[in-house]
Amino acid sequence: MVDAPRTRPTNFSRLAWVVAVAICSGIIALTVSVPDNVPSSPTSPTSPTATHGANGAVRHVAGKAAQPVTSPTARATPVAASVPSAHALSPVAVAPPATDTTLFALVSDVEASGIDPGSNWNWSTGTTSTYCGPISGAGTGCTYGEAGLEHTIFSGVPTLALVAHELANAETQNDAVPSLLHEVATAAGATSWSPTDAVASCLVEHFMGFEDDAAGTWQCPTALATVVAENIHDTY
Repeated sequence: MVDAPRTRPTNFSRLAWVVAVAICSGIIALTVSVPDNVPSSPTSPTSPTATHGANGAVRHVAGKAAQPVTSPTARATPVAASVPSAHALSPVAVAPPATDTTLFALVSDVEASGIDPGSNWNWSTGTTSTYCGPISGAGTGCTYGEAGLEHTIFSGVPTLALVAHELANAETQNDAVPSLLHEVATAAGATSWSPTDAVASCLVEHFMGFEDDAAGTWQCPTALATVVAENIHDTY
């Protein structure tokens, strides 16, 4: 039996077949082995963090759309309240004249020492010559009685000693009995301007602790000053 002749592939056919098989194998390999992280589109997607931040921003704006938009800087800046200064709140005080202010202080000091011109006594500033004749000096004062009242007028800038002497004069004219005036006048002799001035200087010596030098050259001894202070309010 004679076999039918077989077709034997030529060298060219064998080569073409090998090439075709190789091409098919490469296509299959490429299709199967594409990695997961290779994008199927040439455009790269936004990173997950950036996308989340962008969505958050969109949601924030949408949620606040119905409200007035205020910039963060404006909200963070506190509004300072208008507070009046301490100076504006302080009451405006009208100060009395300097001389009167000084005299108020001096009169208070003398009364605090124990010299008591009496409840019927008052003082003021003015011209002493109207009631007491001309008196020289940077600070002067005179005391006189009228209708049961005692008045003292100060002029210029009197010293503490002069203020004390005039208040003591008022106390002497109100309270000193004739016997006390006579006793002190006898001791003073001709060195005092008057018995009233002598007794007043003794009161200043006792309560203020110094000689007022306002009764001529009379200087009241300490022992006599004590007697005057103890008996100035004696009655008959």
